[in-house]
Amino acid sequence: MSYYWEPERIQRRSRTNGTRLIALVIILMVVVSTGLALLGDINPDSIGPTENVRVAVLDSGIDTDFTLLGRIVAQQSFITVGNGYSATDTSVSDARPDDIPHGTLIAKQIAQADNTLILNGKVLDSGGSATTMALVDAIHWAVEQNASVINLSLGGSPTFGDPTEAAVDWAFSQGVVVVVSAGNSGDYGVPGTCIESPAVYRSSLAVGALTANNEPAYFTSTGPARDLYMKPDISALGYTTDSEGTQYWGTSFAAPRVSAAAAQLIGYSMANNITWSPGSIMAALMEGADVLADYQPYEVGAGELNLQGALDLIIEASSVNELPAISYAFPGTMPIDYERLFEGDTYRFNIRLFTGGATVFSTDVDSANPSLFVIDDEIIVNQIASVPVSVIVPSSGTDQVEGTITFSSEDFGNTSVYISFPVSTPVARAAFDISHSTWDIDSIYGQFREFYKELVENDISVTEIRNSSATTLDILQQYDAVVLLDPCAYSSNETDPEYPTSFFIPFSEIEKQVYEDYYNAGGGLFVVALSESSLNVSALNDFLSWTGFSLTSAEVPSGDTPALIGDINIHTITSGVNAFHYLGATVQIPVDGHALAYYEDTPIMGYKEGAGGGRIVVTGSNFMLDNWGLLGEYEGSNENALLIRQIVLWCADQLA
Repeated sequence: MSYYWEPERIQRRSRTNGTRLIALVIILMVVVSTGLALLGDINPDSIGPTENVRVAVLDSGIDTDFTLLGRIVAQQSFITVGNGYSATDTSVSDARPDDIPHGTLIAKQIAQADNTLILNGKVLDSGGSATTMALVDAIHWAVEQNASVINLSLGGSPTFGDPTEAAVDWAFSQGVVVVVSAGNSGDYGVPGTCIESPAVYRSSLAVGALTANNEPAYFTSTGPARDLYMKPDISALGYTTDSEGTQYWGTSFAAPRVSAAAAQLIGYSMANNITWSPGSIMAALMEGADVLADYQPYEVGAGELNLQGALDLIIEASSVNELPAISYAFPGTMPIDYERLFEGDTYRFNIRLFTGGATVFSTDVDSANPSLFVIDDEIIVNQIASVPVSVIVPSSGTDQVEGTITFSSEDFGNTSVYISFPVSTPVARAAFDISHSTWDIDSIYGQFREFYKELVENDISVTEIRNSSATTLDILQQYDAVVLLDPCAYSSNETDPEYPTSFFIPFSEIEKQVYEDYYNAGGGLFVVALSESSLNVSALNDFLSWTGFSLTSAEVPSGDTPALIGDINIHTITSGVNAFHYLGATVQIPVDGHALAYYEDTPIMGYKEGAGGGRIVVTGSNFMLDNWGLLGEYEGSNENALLIRQIVLWCADQLA
């Protein structure tokens, strides 16, 4: 058996320029020596009569052989110079990126459902890339060709103003189920949230990959989304096998299983005079999925695809010429497994509601303390909705919060979410200010998950500041320390996909003054930056001007591998720390400050204390506190966890 690997997309740190490419999400191809037939588990025996359903495969093109004869009803290539490619390719045959017939494999998987007719939209070139403009054009074409399902076995990094989000929303509004592979950036769960575009968007049905043992595949991208809602939505087997016995792995091959299932549910509904909508199909697929109790929703979504389970729900909940009375709240339980809440905290998340049509859900909270739960009394839903929920934890007297939120609709029945968590007493309160980072991976669900866990497991409450409008002195003074993570980081603005631009989120003069006032009043700050290749050092230095610290244009070490830093000054912060990881900018230390560590005699971390009791630590790298650094993924023995915990405690005035 041989293994072929495509480079994995892991942490996104660098500046983005030019036209974004949506990369093919094959990550692994396994070649087996025995001849295996194509996996034949898409079509259950009891599906019954179905009408034909058009499924658009927007991919690398399709090579038609006898298995697809008569099944492809429309074809078009979107690979043109006008759409941002270097050359125009009008052919609709498979471009075979990396010599893999990607689009053909996807089409053949979907064609196993007997009622599917294929629309071949070619967007991926021989390099396995597509432009945003081509993908948007192809989605609109698919809708115009009367597709009921669109399969997107591709993905890329989410960007600001990404036009694919609007395109997916529009397709959904036109009655199309948009099924998207979640992505292959999972890396054994190390990155945290890494659902790719367009799977991350709310109107898409994001599909994760499972192994034959019903375990999440190591490569499958995980959630939750940075914007506090759950992804992926569902999971399916993440491989397919061609007629020669070659086996291919990736979320690319999980998505078409769900697309085929959606097409069969639609075809059954049409054949039996059952009204359907994208919302009803998504709700049935998710509620009908087999729950994988050993795994979290951010790993596997609602569970493993079970077409028969989804079909049974539609049959049981349907009347002739009416939408099925199905509704589904996702996730069904909160908070997620590693979140910890403390006295005085406020827990926030967005519940996603799925149902067949436009309706009003009333909400009811069943709890010994219902006043702790903040949610609207009525929720207006048109097939899908995102419902904000807050739980306000009392500052004392409560050791457990528990309650069930039930959503009730006269037309679509009831669905519920169970919320339960113990309440602890914090030794300190910290805030993660991510309001000036543009990266989707920057959150307690993403690359700072292990940093968050290190703090809460040591009884330090952690709250995220997600909007710069929350940067007021009154709000900051609720916390003993504030950690500014990746401030002024670069990202791509695709509002105009033909001319994407680089952008960052600067600090306003008001914010700058608020942070200075917070420090002067005794607050603690930990500024975690990177080098000029990842963030706007000039803008960050402008914010830091009142502190005396600044970052330089130098990046150490050279290359992409973090150095193990052992040149460390003695201080309470560094007690017991022999080494930590570093890759980033060097730091200029003010005359009233002190260096904590050096790379080849150049300061890379420093601190100072103010007359009013304020404390600040500034460093030019986040590598010692990202998930890789705290999970031992970088080379060399280190005390990364001890260092960052002691920095936060010192900033919070919990260490002398």
